[in-house]
Amino acid sequence: MDPAGRDVSRGSAPGRVPGRTSHLTGAFLLVLLLVAAVAVASWLRVQQLQQEVQSLTAEYVQRVDSVHRMRALVRERTLRATLVLSTDDPAMQDQYRQEFRDLARRFIEARDEVDRAIDDPRHARLLAELREMTAVGAPLMSEMIDLALAGGRQEALPTLYSRIMPAQERTLEQIERLLAALEQQNAADIRAMVRQHEDTQQVMVMASGVAMLLIAGIGFQVRRRIRQDHSALQEELVQRRRAEARLRETQAGLEAAVARRTAELEDASARLEEAQRIAGVGYWDWGIRGEQLNWSTNVFELFGLDPERDTAGFEAYMHAIHPEDRARVRQGINAALAEGSHYHLEHRVVLPDGGLRHVRVEGEISRDADGRPQRVLGMVRDITRDKQSEQRLWHQAHHDSLTGLPNRSLLQEHLRQALSRARRNGTRLALLVCDLDGFKPVNDRLGHDAGDVVLVTVAARLRSGLRESDVVARVGGDEFVLLLEAVGGPEDVRAVGRKLHQRFAEPVEINQEAVRVGLSLGAAIYPDDGERAEELLQQADHAMYVAKNGSGQELVLSDQR
Repeated sequence: MDPAGRDVSRGSAPGRVPGRTSHLTGAFLLVLLLVAAVAVASWLRVQQLQQEVQSLTAEYVQRVDSVHRMRALVRERTLRATLVLSTDDPAMQDQYRQEFRDLARRFIEARDEVDRAIDDPRHARLLAELREMTAVGAPLMSEMIDLALAGGRQEALPTLYSRIMPAQERTLEQIERLLAALEQQNAADIRAMVRQHEDTQQVMVMASGVAMLLIAGIGFQVRRRIRQDHSALQEELVQRRRAEARLRETQAGLEAAVARRTAELEDASARLEEAQRIAGVGYWDWGIRGEQLNWSTNVFELFGLDPERDTAGFEAYMHAIHPEDRARVRQGINAALAEGSHYHLEHRVVLPDGGLRHVRVEGEISRDADGRPQRVLGMVRDITRDKQSEQRLWHQAHHDSLTGLPNRSLLQEHLRQALSRARRNGTRLALLVCDLDGFKPVNDRLGHDAGDVVLVTVAARLRSGLRESDVVARVGGDEFVLLLEAVGGPEDVRAVGRKLHQRFAEPVEINQEAVRVGLSLGAAIYPDDGERAEELLQQADHAMYVAKNGSGQELVLSDQR
């Protein structure tokens, strides 16, 4: 015993403890590194398996969706071919033939998508066999349709039942074989991934067991250290269990996400089919004998009505039509019901708030064996924007962009109509040609913007100096033409000239500068100075030049009277 009372009989043991503790510490660190490596490797492997499952599922869904579309398109093509043989309506036959060709193009696109997606030689062989089958069956269908459209429906029917229907069944069976092969491959891939996951779990369990044995062995030697680190080790085990639970939750969430995405795809497909069927317009169905008229929701919206509150009906339809269009629409419908099979009308709709909407209505009439109309199927499309564009383009083509006055083209039309009315009513009309005096110096000195201000002011003064029924047109740079209907004679025309000169006595203010422009007026009167539009314009233009060359008169009348 030393003076402190400690036992020194085992003096050599303390000398060996540090070395043994150092080795045990190193071994413990190695065990910890092994556990960490196993955990990281396991986590990475699980992440890899999850990505592979997600990628495999997406590829499988894409391939199966394309194959299902191929199967649906094969059935749709056969249905269109059958419809061509079953209808006598040439228009419907042409429509079904066009749909048949469009379905062929979509089938080829779907088949190419499958071809790009598959990488298994067995699947490629099945797809190649399917391609050979369709290469044989498609020409038969086209020949049968061409024969039916050429009037050989009876000759085409045997081909349909003896060759095309069996070919279709073989094609559909081949598609089913392809689907089965894809499903088998997907099932095999999933089983392989499950085995890999199980192998990974076994490795994790074995590695964990080895680690636990090593930890237990080391703990036997260093009990106190194990006691100190016991809490930390327990926490690490809890975290690992939580990680495993999170991995299981992630896997379950992935499966739920795949199921949810599949449901979303199916719902989107249904919405797309509905949108293609409706085509963005309103549809209606009119049972003539039962006087029952059904509207789609879009028809109510086009007419500004509430499908919950308002009732569909022919009178409601007529009430929604603009009063000026009702007689024409009713006459068009009655004429189509009497002897037609199809009609289309354009008219205006008065909305409940007073607004106007332009619509195009088309109807297809079906008749009974006696030729009496039974039902009308139709559609309504909003063409308000089209009409507004037409009106805007017409206005731009027939009006001066600066002053907004009619241009030479529209003036010719106004003059033609005015001459027709004058001949019919036995009245006079006057044509005045106006040229601005002093405009060019203002335009040259102050610039084109100032010249535009002068022209706009001149147009406003000319317009305000005439009657509402008179026409003011700009036919050149500073040249205007006035058309006055129902004038009494030369004195009335001279009075108009005096009135206009009085209006132009006031200067035009431009950038705080007052400038003056005058008028040179020449006039021709129908029928005194001519009966044709060209003749009247020529005489009025000649009179204007006489006034411009210093006649001293406010207005010069044509000397050909």
